[in-house]
This record gives sequence, C-alpha cells and structure tokens, in this order.
Amino acid sequence: PEEIAIELKNKGKATARQYRLASIMFTDFKSFTKIAEKITPQELVAELDYYFVNFDAIIEKYHIEKIKTIGDAYMCAGGIPLRNKSNPIDIVLAGLEIQRFVDNQNPEREAIGKQPWGLRIGIHTGEITAGVIGSKRFAYDIWGDSVNIGSRMEEAGEVGKVNISGATYEHIKEFFVSEYRGKIKAKNKGLIDMYFVTKIREELSINGEGIVPNELFKKYVDLHIYSGINYRKAEKYILKRLEKELPNNLHYHDINHTRDVCAAVERLALMEGIEGDDIFLLKTAALYHDSGFIKQYAKNEDIGAALAQEVLPQFGYSQKQIDRIGQLISVTKIPHQPENHLEEIICDADLDYLGGDSFYQIADKLKLELMERSIVNSDKEWDELQIKFLESHHYFTKTAIQLRQKNKEQRIAEIKKRLTNY
Repeated sequence: PEEIAIELKNKGKATARQYRLASIMFTDFKSFTKIAEKITPQELVAELDYYFVNFDAIIEKYHIEKIKTIGDAYMCAGGIPLRNKSNPIDIVLAGLEIQRFVDNQNPEREAIGKQPWGLRIGIHTGEITAGVIGSKRFAYDIWGDSVNIGSRMEEAGEVGKVNISGATYEHIKEFFVSEYRGKIKAKNKGLIDMYFVTKIREELSINGEGIVPNELFKKYVDLHIYSGINYRKAEKYILKRLEKELPNNLHYHDINHTRDVCAAVERLALMEGIEGDDIFLLKTAALYHDSGFIKQYAKNEDIGAALAQEVLPQFGYSQKQIDRIGQLISVTKIPHQPENHLEEIICDADLDYLGGDSFYQIADKLKLELMERSIVNSDKEWDELQIKFLESHHYFTKTAIQLRQKNKEQRIAEIKKRLTNY
C-alpha cells in the first residue's frame, strides 16, 4: 500500500497496526490441480494471470487491498490500511462481481474447448493485525483469528457462491439478499453462522436486477454509517428481550412477526422514497410495536411506546425522534387510521401478510392464537371473521397497493368459496 511504502521510505520500517473492523476475502478455484495437469505451465500461468489481473481491477474499484496470491488462491482485505466502516459492504460487492466475472467467462471457454473454471469465495469480518514483514523483500500481510475464519468460509463455500460469516452478515444484511446455511466449526472460535449472499436487494439496485447498486443503495449505506442513531444496538436489545420475555403461546404475535413487519416496513420505506433517519424511525417503531405483549395481550401499543421511551435514549435517539416512534407505534392499533406518509407505511407493513404469499400459514397461526383464548371457537367463525376483516381493510401506500392488493382480493374470493362448504 502507498501509505505503508511512504512510511518505509521515511523511517526504514513500518509499524504493525491493529484494525478492529476489517473484512477478509479468500478465493480458490475448484479442481485446480486437475486443470493444471491438462495444460502447459505457461498456459496455466497465463490463465491465472488473466483472472487475477481482473480480480485486482474489481477489488481496486471497491478500495479493497490485495494481500497475496498463493497458487490459485487469492487473498484480499477491506478496511486496511485506511480504516473505513463500509468495508464489509464493499468486499461483498467485490465478491459478487468476481463471481459474475468468472461465471461470464465460462461460456466462451467452453465454446473453444477449454474447461470451465469454478470459484469458491469466503468472507469474514473481524479484528486483524496488519504490517510489513521481511528485511530485504518487504511484504504487507495480515494476521489473526479473523484471517483463519475467512479461510474457513472459503473452504466451506460452494462453487459460484459467496459464503460469508455471521459477523459479516450483521454488517451487510440490510443491503443484500442472503440465505442462512447453518453453523460450521472454526478453530478456537466454536460454531460460526454462515450465509450465502446471492445479490443486492432489488429496491437498492439499478433496474431491480440485484447486480449494480443504485443511488438509494449508497444513501442507505451512508445512513447506517453516519447516522447518530445506533439502530443495530437498539434492534439487538429489543429482539433479545422479545425472545426471552414474550409468552410461549403467542403463535402469531411472536418474534417472527416483529421481524416480518420490520422487513416489510424497510422495503416499503425504500420503495416509497423515504430517506435519512425516518427509515430508522419506521424500523424502530416496527421493532417495538408489539413489545407490549411482554406485559399483556390486548391494548398493549401504549406499553410498547412506553418501553421505547425508556430504552431508546441510550441508543442515540433524540426525544423528538422517540416521540415520533411512539406515534408510529400507536397508529398500529386496529382499525388503522394513519394521518401521514410514515404512518401509512407502518400500517401497510403491519398487515403486509394479507396480500403476501405466506398468507395462509400466517393466518393459521393467528387462528390458533385466537382459539386458545376463546376469541374464535370454530373454523367457520374464523373464516367469517377473516372475510369481515379483509373486506374492511385497505392498503394506503402506492407500493403496497401495487404489490399486495391483487393477492388480498384473491384470498377473499378463496375464503368466501370455502365458506360455502360449511
């Protein structure tokens, strides 16, 4: 790196530095040995050079530092030597682009009789040490458990996929579509969660293709990095309490409902053009809107708002913002009566499932919850209640109407037909 080279020139040595937030990526070609056996050494070096030169160009675009190559393995890291908070996001973008590059080469290779190349990519985010080793031939390198975990992510990955650790996921989950894979054992670290990252979220990508970040992506990244609100800590706090304190017999109003509403409110906010801290206010209101179920089943919105008043100051929320969150929580009382755009968004998110693909699975959870409390006593009574509720409900935002209204109308027709069979 240029900064390290200048230090070496001026001082004759470079000081090793600790980095609390860095992201490490390893790539490795599958069946490299078999491919190497079928071509000359000169061809092999030329092939690797072609790929690695293009990898270099990709990571440079995302301000990622190349560390080294060993055979067919390629290693790089973000957040060094200049620290930045966006490096987990940057390195995932680079990883996805590298996979696309390798995949795009294969049709042409096969057309001229060459064997296709498959690549595994592994990424981890954590603490590392970086510095220069050697006295005659200097080499910039990195060390630490995080480096080993990054290598483990690559080993446990699959060809054509970007495999990331749970630590990286926590930094990028708002921006990408990811698939949970389970846990894997890592040396000295126990079990570690793994995820495949598949693409950028549609609403954050150009033309909704999930490939190239749009302007909204960049604004949302900046919001997470520079906002005075520590949303992630507020989220972690309330989810931990809900998991521990919600009654076990909440089949619908459980922690999954909170997560679903939070995801829906984020999606709607982005698609409705909401920017800045207002997105965090909506997501926080979604997180706390059913927290009152910790204390009582009915009429608990005010309890959730009171809990938000109590705990949110420690996470960087101003009193004005907390009051706004309380209003957003209160407006989720049924029937919904929103008075402004943000209130319309949280109301639509709260009942997003009415027009969603998982309607029947979620509705059955609510039926069970109500039956256990003798609020509903038969399937027929439940379907009659559903029709009454679905017909009186309406979505408020253009996005929800466009995405959910048609499905909701279809559910109404299906349930009405089912009622004729009782």
